[in-house]
Amino acid sequence: MKKSNEDTMTLNKSGKRNKRIGAFSVETLKSLAEQYGTPLYLYDGERIQYKVRKLTDAFQSRYDSVKIHYAFKANTNLSIVSLLKREGVGAECISKGEMQIALKMGYTGEDILFTSSSKSPDELVFAVRNGVTINLDSLGDLENLMTIVNEIKKKTMVSFRVNPDVDPMTHRHIATGHKYTKFGIHLDGDEIIEAYQAVKENPYLEPIGIHSHVGSQILASEPMKGNAHLLIKAVKRLKKELNIELKFIDLGGGIGIPYEGGQSEVDIDTMAETVINLLKGELKDVMPLPAIWLEPGRYFVGDAGLLLTRINSVKHTPHTNFINVDTGFNHQLRPILYEAQHRVLLVGSGGEEREYDIAGNICETGDIIAEDRILPTPRKGDYLAIMDCGAYGFSMASEYNSFLLPVELLSLDDKIHLIRKRESFDDLLRNQLIPEELQNA
Repeated sequence: MKKSNEDTMTLNKSGKRNKRIGAFSVETLKSLAEQYGTPLYLYDGERIQYKVRKLTDAFQSRYDSVKIHYAFKANTNLSIVSLLKREGVGAECISKGEMQIALKMGYTGEDILFTSSSKSPDELVFAVRNGVTINLDSLGDLENLMTIVNEIKKKTMVSFRVNPDVDPMTHRHIATGHKYTKFGIHLDGDEIIEAYQAVKENPYLEPIGIHSHVGSQILASEPMKGNAHLLIKAVKRLKKELNIELKFIDLGGGIGIPYEGGQSEVDIDTMAETVINLLKGELKDVMPLPAIWLEPGRYFVGDAGLLLTRINSVKHTPHTNFINVDTGFNHQLRPILYEAQHRVLLVGSGGEEREYDIAGNICETGDIIAEDRILPTPRKGDYLAIMDCGAYGFSMASEYNSFLLPVELLSLDDKIHLIRKRESFDDLLRNQLIPEELQNA
């Protein structure tokens, strides 16, 4: 489908970026490209701060107890993590590596929620020893944890991820809350009661919460409302049948950002109002109101980042016009993984407008970053800005085809900071060993 100029507009003569991202002049972007080389990721720190404060205020102004965790998987650059920590945001981690990053950056175990559908014994031991709250995904997960805490004999706080069977109205690859996904304990039947009963009876485990994440890239309040409704029903059932009063309800993350023209930004105030009114109305006469936990990732950092790439050449064929750039799906995987539509802006003046596919430099037919974009015909040496790449960009990047990973830069307090150096050839070879009999082959 042809993308309109609204989606693919060039930077204007004053050099302003799309207003949702911030303001970088054409001259600044070109200067950064010349200084650091391309491809490079550039993040707007003020935008990240704004999004954190906006969401925090929306919920905390309406509810007494709110705890917000950042989904580390979105972007684990240490400077991004440090900025979010400075804003008072906790850490939601998927792996031992992410927990280690959080601890290195000064988080305590109480600040960390460990959520994974497949936790290794090593990861569980690490979480228990460091006082991390563990969000369990299944009875098998619980069985593994009980073996460990019974041996270590250390009190551990736990919650369970449940499967609410809610349609998040998003792409099928990022819909995690329907009944056919690998995530969570199903609420129909008695498995949820069995799980919490087992935790209640273990002297080293304390059930303090319940969690559900319906999916990613949610731009409406309804999926979050449906999620909250089912979690509230589960909380009531646990109170009635097991006399367990949970300390928090974790609504997960998944709050999205507009990637394409015509999409509207989610109304955070309406979402907060909807969820909080529902929770207060259903639980205020049943038990002390639990805290609300949230774990956004994309919402905080997604529209704060862009991927700046150099145009290597322009290719015209009888069937398709291509702009060939110096990056590919090894640095921005979302278009081929999720069929994501990122806006693409020309950094430069350009010529006559034509329809182009943006082709990456990876030796794969599918390495197309964007299709059917109306752009001014660029010149070799111009640049493209691939927008809204702050989340699931570098964190999903690889060295496929032996291309080096990009530089990362952070704009903060009117300064551009280098927050990740470009790799060298030695980095491509790190940790590799050649058996002696092959060294002189």
